[in-house]
Amino acid sequence: MDNFININQLNASELKDLISNSFDFQKKFYKNNVDQFSNKNVIFLFLEPSTRTKTSFKIACSILGINVIDVSSENSSMVKGESIENTLSTLNSYPVDGIVIRSANHMDFEKAKEILNYPIINAGSGINSHPTQALSDLKTLNEKFEDFKELKMSIVGDLLHSRVASSFIEGFGKYGQKTNLFSPPFFKPKKLNLEMVNFYEDFEDCLKNSDVIMALRIQKERLNDLNVDFDEYASKYQINKKILDEYNIKYLMHPGPVNEGIEISHGLQNSEKSLINDQVKNGVWVRCAILDKILREQE
Repeated sequence: MDNFININQLNASELKDLISNSFDFQKKFYKNNVDQFSNKNVIFLFLEPSTRTKTSFKIACSILGINVIDVSSENSSMVKGESIENTLSTLNSYPVDGIVIRSANHMDFEKAKEILNYPIINAGSGINSHPTQALSDLKTLNEKFEDFKELKMSIVGDLLHSRVASSFIEGFGKYGQKTNLFSPPFFKPKKLNLEMVNFYEDFEDCLKNSDVIMALRIQKERLNDLNVDFDEYASKYQINKKILDEYNIKYLMHPGPVNEGIEISHGLQNSEKSLINDQVKNGVWVRCAILDKILREQE
């Protein structure tokens, strides 16, 4: 694998192998038995803010013995007006083994593929894709369900701007499963692949057909001219304990960061039905798996 940009690069077997390997890394870490790389260098180019993804990639690199060279728009010559093309060309001059990129502009990944001579890992691409988050979400579900054959999985909220939903739908589809979706009309995606999703126009109908609910963050930074009344949204579409109990929903997920009091009620993130902290934890192990796969294939 030269690059890891989208989940759809993987066939079902490859995806399941990565999930399996992530479990192996988790076990080996606690037994102090992880095989480390020597003299591997990976650049981090994060052009959007990140807590969970960036931290878990850093910890994964530490576990694997990989040196991290951290570059951001704030501490690079991009502040002085250097173009992304020239920045990438500069980074291509160094003896490194891979790069982890997050950018609001999905075209930056196309430019990176044209310019860079080493592998690219997608840590979040605009509103398009977030493949390592999808791996983390699938591992989290795999901890609770042996298989997904009867699993009714629903994603609700700001589907219009969600790269997380896009990648999860692709990943869940590798198991032959459809993802249930609901959003208010103003957050409905412009395109829906009905071979891979069931879209519900009615919130209650979606809740009735859910074993697990993944609530999505309202992406305030991407709303532009879209006016959303957050109090009204919370009153109509917020996930709370009453909803989880009334509709017999087993688990709650959220890719983070959480707008508590809007998408989910205060305190629900740490409730017994919440898998949100597990999603964060599993981000380390799936990123170990993908880094290991990509770097070993270069040897």
